[in-house]
Amino acid sequence: MRERLESLLLVLAVGSAVAIGAKRVAIPYNVALVLVGLLLVVVDVLPKAPMDPEVILIAFLPVLVFEGALFADADSLRSASRPILALAVPGVLISLLGTAAVATQLLALPFAAALLLGALLSITDTVSVLLAFRSVRVPHRLAAIMEGESLFNDGTALVLVVLASQVLASGTFNGAETFRALALAMIGGAAVGGAFGAVGASLLRRTPDHLTAILASIVLVFATALLAERLHASPVIAVVVLGVIVGKAARRILEPSRVLALQGFWETSGFCLNVVLFELVGMQIQADMLVREAASIGLALIALHGGRAVAVYGCFGVLRALTGEVLPLRWQHVMLVGNIKGALSMAAVLSLPSGLPYRDRLITIVFGVTFVTLVAQALPFARLLKFLRVAIPTADSALDAAKATLIAARRGQSELDDLLASGLVSRKEHAERRAAFQRQVIQAEVALQTPQGEVVRDHLTDLALLSAQKAAVLDAARRGLIAAETAHAHVNQIDRAMVELPGGHAAPAANPHEHEGES
Repeated sequence: MRERLESLLLVLAVGSAVAIGAKRVAIPYNVALVLVGLLLVVVDVLPKAPMDPEVILIAFLPVLVFEGALFADADSLRSASRPILALAVPGVLISLLGTAAVATQLLALPFAAALLLGALLSITDTVSVLLAFRSVRVPHRLAAIMEGESLFNDGTALVLVVLASQVLASGTFNGAETFRALALAMIGGAAVGGAFGAVGASLLRRTPDHLTAILASIVLVFATALLAERLHASPVIAVVVLGVIVGKAARRILEPSRVLALQGFWETSGFCLNVVLFELVGMQIQADMLVREAASIGLALIALHGGRAVAVYGCFGVLRALTGEVLPLRWQHVMLVGNIKGALSMAAVLSLPSGLPYRDRLITIVFGVTFVTLVAQALPFARLLKFLRVAIPTADSALDAAKATLIAARRGQSELDDLLASGLVSRKEHAERRAAFQRQVIQAEVALQTPQGEVVRDHLTDLALLSAQKAAVLDAARRGLIAAETAHAHVNQIDRAMVELPGGHAAPAANPHEHEGES
């Protein structure tokens, strides 16, 4: 036990050092981690120890999936639901079948093993993409589509991984039984996640502090995953739905400090598991096998991008024909190149049963593809956004600073008013602190007294008023003052008004939507 603890601490120490170094040289930390994973394979310093796939399935996947879902903006996902669903359901199936068809011919794999490889490579990793979006501003709708597609794409793909591995293990395929299992996994997973999400939202409201909120979220995540597994539903889809619901509820009902603590805990947990996963790969792969499979890795990359291209351009072409919804071709190029593999793909392949045919080869190929996509696609991704003219020109830094000051000061005044109403601060302290915030507000408003600043300020005002109206309508419905149908209709009208606001990408927390870059 002591040796295992020391090994774990060493792994985390190495991961921390790698992350610090990656930050200093301005590259995504997962790119640095995969480089270290390759180094560990080549120098062969880690023991080749067997690993229980159940640990990956039960302990790793729920945490990695929940972390991504917790940060997602549910309103933005809902507004972009059609392109997200187009990629997450038919898009995944097209990508899987396209990849499998090419892999069968080029890699000399049985079709069942090629299907499993296609399912593994259908899983996307948004860490690098979202890190690039933080450094290069893009239209909010594009970011919402890519984030939502990743969440629900991963849920679908991981269900297909389980089904494909069962077909490969048994050597038989029953179409009706497979379809029934797929439907049960997806619908049952969504139902379990929705039920636990409702429970979680109610539970968060009753937690007295951030520690109990974090503990409650841990119990919810693993209870959801375990129950879904017991019911033969998809634990991943259940946890995705849970994370989206709990994330939205937390931002609505918890004070900001508790939301930050909750998000910080899960972000740290996800980072630690990323570190451990790439170290575990070094314990499973033989360096000589990696060299032998180099050609297979290259061919798998061709299959991967061929299947993805058919899925992206084909699905959006059909979506345009059926609904008239148009996504700019440049955005579709971004979605093709943003098809980057990462920790989830590695976790999925490591969770395959130990005796499964072709398991070692699949682990090697998936690691190789992950390495190439992270290095060759994730590193230059921000530059690609600029090249495709998808990136939004950087706003004036002084105006950005003034906006940040204005938003923070106004929120501080609101929190102070709540504390005064609760009797937690005296009137004297309230007046002094509110006056200090008001000075910041005045300074920010002076900075915004320019033609460009007036546009920014008008947008902030409109957005704040619409957000307040939406919150009031939802609160009235919760208290039974108006019918739920009436509230839903009014909220839809407010959402449409938010969609029509220009420059919506600048305020993601309030479900804005852009028109920039859509022409």
